[in-house]
Amino acid sequence: MEHLGQPDRPVGPAAEVAWLRKIIAERAITRGDYVLSGGARSDYYIDKFALFSDPNVLRRIARLFVPLITEIAPDLIAGTELGGVVIATAVSQMSNVPMIAVRKKPKGYGAFANEFVEGPFERGMHVLLLEDIVSNGRDLLAAKTRLEELGLHVTPCAIISRGLAPVRALVQFSLPRGSSPLEN
Repeated sequence: MEHLGQPDRPVGPAAEVAWLRKIIAERAITRGDYVLSGGARSDYYIDKFALFSDPNVLRRIARLFVPLITEIAPDLIAGTELGGVVIATAVSQMSNVPMIAVRKKPKGYGAFANEFVEGPFERGMHVLLLEDIVSNGRDLLAAKTRLEELGLHVTPCAIISRGLAPVRALVQFSLPRGSSPLEN
């Protein structure tokens, strides 16, 4: 698998990253037997909408991307369908950088049928591509490839990496089987 960025290099301030890990453990972890989007099985699930539905939490997560935006100075923020679009919208609003959305499948209707990307862009633009939770990185890689095929320069980043893909993320979050979320 292609290496996406620097997974061991923190994106935001340490105190904010610690807060994000804590809020994930307190609000978004559900225990059970789950099949993740990439097909792997897990005994926990991270419900991103338990975080995104709270405007204060969503705003605080969006602020964590400020150092990355300062570092790379993107022309656009992009979000992957569906959760990535939520965070990209919040980051775009906070940073005043325009956004686009990247679909998993092309839209089959309307004025822009058969297109993967929604929103205006120009060839050569630098895009900060945001994903919510990454397990194996497959969807993020596919979105990155789609944008690069359109002549865009892409820096991908996720909010949460479950530790199964080498993806730069705000927080690497994985739980050993059966452990308590608050222990990690």
